[in-house]
Order: sequence, then structure tokens, then C-alpha cells
Amino acid sequence: METLQVTDLKSFYGKAQVLHGIDLVARAGSVTAILGRNGAGKTTLLQSLMRLGPRVEGEISVLGNPTTDLSSDAIARLGVGYMPQDVRVFPRLSVRENIQVAARSVKSPRPLAEILRLLPEIETKLDVPASNLSGGQQQMVGMARCLSMRCKLLLMDEPTEGLMPRLVTQVGTILKSLAEEGVAVVIVEQNVGLVLEIGDVIQIVEKGQIKWHGSPQEVISANVLDRYLGVNVNENSKQIGAS
Repeated sequence: METLQVTDLKSFYGKAQVLHGIDLVARAGSVTAILGRNGAGKTTLLQSLMRLGPRVEGEISVLGNPTTDLSSDAIARLGVGYMPQDVRVFPRLSVRENIQVAARSVKSPRPLAEILRLLPEIETKLDVPASNLSGGQQQMVGMARCLSMRCKLLLMDEPTEGLMPRLVTQVGTILKSLAEEGVAVVIVEQNVGLVLEIGDVIQIVEKGQIKWHGSPQEVISANVLDRYLGVNVNENSKQIGAS
């Protein structure tokens, strides 16, 4: 059974159609990375999976459970964690309280000590209001909230945006670790170097459709990043530069 199965997904804002028949599979123990230019429909795809905003048509299932008619809360209770691009921490709550709120939504949350081993940067900030943190630190809190839920499917929208390179590498390490635990990770990301490093399957979205999918090695050999994203990849060093 696939952790996530999406068939012929169409999404609409009013009369405007954004997604045009998306088919997507995410398997336990793998990182599925979604690439595309701005406005391609990547964020709309994640929001559609969580029933947040757009009207959707098509079939979506999580662990064999159809979700098209479920609320966002009910989808989360199936074991789906979602980290949107704007993080959505509770600014008046401390870092500790932010993590506790997420942990209370599941029966068996990940222990705080285990989260801090993965994200040691937030340990000294546990009793600090989230509003006092930098954008990058709030990203780490959002990551901690997702970790606390022990989700089976993790959806993340550009989790490395605004992070310094050291933390980008750390996020990649955490996502690979979660995949090794059996989590199905779906990540929308602009950092192509990170995607090539941690992705098992790469999906390229253009104008609301998946135009190409394959492994990182296939992405490089097929030269599709230049075609769809306008970036060049040096196969040996994985250095990214605008074409």
C-alpha cells in the first residue's frame, strides 16, 4: 500500500483551475521532492492534499483511506504532518508550548529529548516566546512541531527558505533520518542541490501538471533542470547556477 496515492487531482480557486490532473505516489521510507518555477502549482498541490483552500476534484488516499471528503483535522489524524511555507508557529506561546500543542494531537508523540537531539539549536530557546525568534529559528520550531507528531506522511513547503547553509544541511539530514524510520516525505523545495542530495524521486511541475519524474541521477542525465527550471547542474560537484 502506498502512503500517499493521488490520481487525476484538479484544483480550483473559484473558476480558475490551477492543477490539471496530477498523479502522484509517495512511499514509506522515501523522500519525494517537487520542483518547479514560481507559480507552477507546487504550494497549491500541498494545500489540496490537506484540504486547505482550493476546491479539489480527483482521488486522494492516505494509507488506503480516501481523504477527498475529509476535513484538514481529520486528514492530520490519519498521520499527516504539514509544514506550510509561512511556518505558522503560535507567536505568543513559548517554543516548548508550541511543540506541546502539536504533540497533544497524537497518541504517542516523539519525546522532547529526542527532538532536541535532532534540533539542538532550539534547546536554549524552549522558554522563549516564538515571536522573539528569527525567521530561521521559527523554521526550526516548525520542524520540531512536525517531529513531535511522529507522522507517517510529512508534507513540507520550502522548509529551508531563509536558513543558513549549515541549517539547510541539517534539515536534509533530518528528512533522510525520518525516511529511514519509514516516513513518506513530500517536500516542495527551491534548493536544487539539497533535492539532488536527499531526494529518492523528483517530480517537476509546470503549469499545474507533472511534466517529468525520476531519480536524481535521471534528472541530471536527462538535463531536465535546465529545460524546466533554467538551472545548470554540474554532475560532479552538484553546483547550481542560473543558466
